[in-house]
Amino acid sequence: MAGSVGGGSGGHGQSGGGEGQGQGQGQQSASAKGGKEEGGTVVAAATPHTRRRFVPMEEFERQGIFSSRGDGNDATSRGHVMSSTSPWVPILGAIANYGLCATYPSVLVGPCGIVGGGSGTDGGDSYSNETNGLPDNGIGLLRRCAAFRSENRLPALTWGSPHHGGSIWRCSQPKVGLQGNRSIEDERYLYAIAEEAKRANLKADARLAGGVGGGSNGEDRPPTEFLRMLCGRNNESDLIMDGSNPCSLKIMDMRPKSAAMANRTQGYGYENTNYYRGASINFYGIGNIHAVRDSYQKVCALCLSPNTSDIQWMQLVENTNWLSMARLILSASRQTAFHVHYNQLPILLHCRHGWDRASQVAALSQLLLDPHYRMREGFSTLVEKDFLSFGHPFHTRCGHGEGKNEQGGDEGQLSPIFIQFLDCIFQLVNQF
Repeated sequence: MAGSVGGGSGGHGQSGGGEGQGQGQGQQSASAKGGKEEGGTVVAAATPHTRRRFVPMEEFERQGIFSSRGDGNDATSRGHVMSSTSPWVPILGAIANYGLCATYPSVLVGPCGIVGGGSGTDGGDSYSNETNGLPDNGIGLLRRCAAFRSENRLPALTWGSPHHGGSIWRCSQPKVGLQGNRSIEDERYLYAIAEEAKRANLKADARLAGGVGGGSNGEDRPPTEFLRMLCGRNNESDLIMDGSNPCSLKIMDMRPKSAAMANRTQGYGYENTNYYRGASINFYGIGNIHAVRDSYQKVCALCLSPNTSDIQWMQLVENTNWLSMARLILSASRQTAFHVHYNQLPILLHCRHGWDRASQVAALSQLLLDPHYRMREGFSTLVEKDFLSFGHPFHTRCGHGEGKNEQGGDEGQLSPIFIQFLDCIFQLVNQF
């Protein structure tokens, strides 16, 4: 943007000496602001852009999910180092212009068996070519899988272990409806995720020379009573997997089951695990945006009221349900981290659209799993990745700059989801 600086233009109204002095002040001012003078006109320097913290390929490579799985210490009977390619590969071409999903990052990660067009055991780079090497049938499968999900938000990886198949995936609710609709492509896609994770776990067990092949290493697991204490005996049989409940993919629905069933009347719902081989589903009862908004308003009214009783303070705070919802979110996050770290399972998180409650739980569980996200730089990357890039509607939820009755606004969509997430982090840091 071109223009004159105030000091320079002000000098034109003075005599010769004053004009030269004014121009000199203008040049000095422009120099101080980082601009340059061209033909007597000062060109202002461009405002530097805010640095992006989340660069998809850089972040996924930092996680190590694309690296070959092999530590160089194990050898096969032929004397070669035992290693395998990553079970996950990036989806580049299909999502580059946000044509597949408008509320996802520009780079997604999927199972090698589908995206890579093979089993992923040939030792080559399955994503080395510019078009991602995605076969036509793979692109069609991704599109049909996305079409079966609300807002086209198909399952996509947000965090993965570099050592085994434990990983965190995100999506939205399926379009099941009252008729019990199903998608063969969606079922195949989730089955591929489970199979690739299982293959990675088998390789990890072989490298550890003592694993059981299912991915869980009993030596690293805390005592059963300690685990029961941690989970508060909530979903105890689901957390402590002893072989009697085989599962290769865990679907964690953040909604109450009653709400998930009610969404079937609108054409949505939840996965029928009879059609998803090796998958199980649990519901975690976290309130929707309306419940969060109502609870937050109760907390604000309680804190601002001059007539609040000090004697009943704790009971009044509990009655707002704010802490109860925080407990449910933290519990779901801890169970996610537990399944990924100890059971080495791929976890699929979703709520209704997959950008509110799923964002909270995905981010909190990564804080528990990855120490990089506990630092300032890593935390900003985490927020930019799991809230901004994965489609959390900040403007709709916060309503910054909009009045209550302005045209085009939707007060019913306002909800302090991110404030609730920050409070969960406070509780996590304060207690542990």
